[in-house]
Amino acid sequence: MRVAVIISELMLFSRIEAATAAAGASLVRLDSPVGLPVGNIDLALVDWSAREPDWAAHLAEWRVRAGGARLILFGRHTDLQAHADARAAGLGPMWARSKLVAELSKLVAASSGAHPRPETPRARGR
Repeated sequence: MRVAVIISELMLFSRIEAATAAAGASLVRLDSPVGLPVGNIDLALVDWSAREPDWAAHLAEWRVRAGGARLILFGRHTDLQAHADARAAGLGPMWARSKLVAELSKLVAASSGAHPRPETPRARGR
């Protein structure tokens, strides 16, 4: 399974990276959807709050060519314009970042057919 992520925020990227590794998936990070590969991506996660004007057209075209690959846009829940733009572009609802973080392990595991590993509790005081 291969996951593509278009994101500039390193903190959230590290969480996505950890979730994909736990699911045994490979990860490719891109700056824009222009270079998004077709044919070997099962899940594409796109930080819609960082979108450029041409992203909607590139993602719509990719979605058609990518067949059954899943596309999830995410961003700030307070960015109502981003939510409206995602729906207007026909790219579906935009997930709030908090939802993406909460569902990330399950999402990647479901896309790969694997089951997420239980998280190891952190030691107190560290």
